[in-house]
Amino acid sequence: MISNIQIFSLSIKNKESYIDEYYVKDSKPIITDNPKKLNNLMKSNVEICDNIAAYKIAIKSKNKKMQNIILENIVKILKTSGINNTEFTSYWALKDMSYSAYKTFNSNHFIQIEFLKNVIPEFIKDRHLLYKIHGYSFSSLQAIKDSKAHKGNGNAANKKIINILNQFGFSYFSSKNIDEFIKSNHIYICPDKADKILFEKILKHFKLKFKWSKNKQKKQTDFLIKINDHILIMEHKHMKESGGGQDKQMSEIIDFISHQDKDVHYISFLDGIYFNLLANEAIKSGKPFEQRKNILQNLKKNKNNYFVNTYGFIELLKVFIKNTS
Repeated sequence: MISNIQIFSLSIKNKESYIDEYYVKDSKPIITDNPKKLNNLMKSNVEICDNIAAYKIAIKSKNKKMQNIILENIVKILKTSGINNTEFTSYWALKDMSYSAYKTFNSNHFIQIEFLKNVIPEFIKDRHLLYKIHGYSFSSLQAIKDSKAHKGNGNAANKKIINILNQFGFSYFSSKNIDEFIKSNHIYICPDKADKILFEKILKHFKLKFKWSKNKQKKQTDFLIKINDHILIMEHKHMKESGGGQDKQMSEIIDFISHQDKDVHYISFLDGIYFNLLANEAIKSGKPFEQRKNILQNLKKNKNNYFVNTYGFIELLKVFIKNTS
């Protein structure tokens, strides 16, 4: 059986792809390739700009009736699909507001109107003239949308792992029956999602302590994989950089492989380009160096546990399948 240090070394030698197909987002444009043929979003963007310009005049002339009409127009325009990618709605972040928060008030027309009354004059003062000088651009709609593409990677990560498991003949175990689970082979469950109850039954049946969860306010792990008599409990993180919440995530998965339970393999799976920095053995100091050192210390103390990237995870599955067939 290959050692956990060897698996980690294989991961280091076979670094993460800088463009991982599982995390590539939909690149379909939201604007047309012809500025003379406007779609609904492009038309709405023009209307937003026109209404803001009109609102500036209405404020200057103190025309309350016109202001109210324009506000009602803007509320309607802001229902357009993709409108959260405009210069105007993107500006809201500077005022501690988001389009998603604005949408939660869809049933409270008064609050939406009051917010717009407050934010439009601020936008006129801070940005409207600036954008007019340089030109409001349809391309900014696309650029803003693209800049938000990194959000929501959690589901992509699950799809990636499930797809890898499926390629090796694993199937999702949908039953909640512990006896069926014990008899089954090449299966997986998702304790952090729909399988919390079954996971608790598994812990109880196999007398597993799973102290990591107790130390994390009963946080559940991402996957439990069963290969014959082997149980693999896996925590996954996708990271592109360090700092703040990312450092906390690294601490979690390094700590994960410090735990022991009889006949259980704790696996930390880290993908994303931060792994390549972590794996750079030329780095002899600093955070990645210390993290790599801590990983190796935990692996040496806990020989049943593994720290892997995408390549390492695939190789680990091959090893377990070969040795249990």
